[in-house]
Amino acid sequence: MSDRTVATAVTAGVRLFNRGRYLEAQETWEASWREAASEDRPFLEALIQVAGGLHLRLERGATRGAEHLLARALATLEDVEGVRHGVDVGRLRDEVGAYYEAVRAARGPHRLRDAVPVPKIR
Repeated sequence: MSDRTVATAVTAGVRLFNRGRYLEAQETWEASWREAASEDRPFLEALIQVAGGLHLRLERGATRGAEHLLARALATLEDVEGVRHGVDVGRLRDEVGAYYEAVRAARGPHRLRDAVPVPKIR
């Protein structure tokens, strides 16, 4: 898959993600991940995990599943630097990290919706 195709998928997924349509964003990135070059796969995998974690937390109230996926995304993002396909990876890592810590501290479904901003991708 070309860099341009991955960039198009990332952009489309980001639009969905930032509108709170996490499952659709996840599906968009998964379709691209299957065909992506090896250097793009970890980044796409992390995006998929973040979207899946937010879907579980905000739509299904599944705190433990969300924690697991967000932790995996953070671990994957440790090896991704700079800007990838228009995404500021450091900022994403910071926002997801803060959200992850808030989810861990809250321990209950949906209680942190107003307390901590949901990560956005910039």
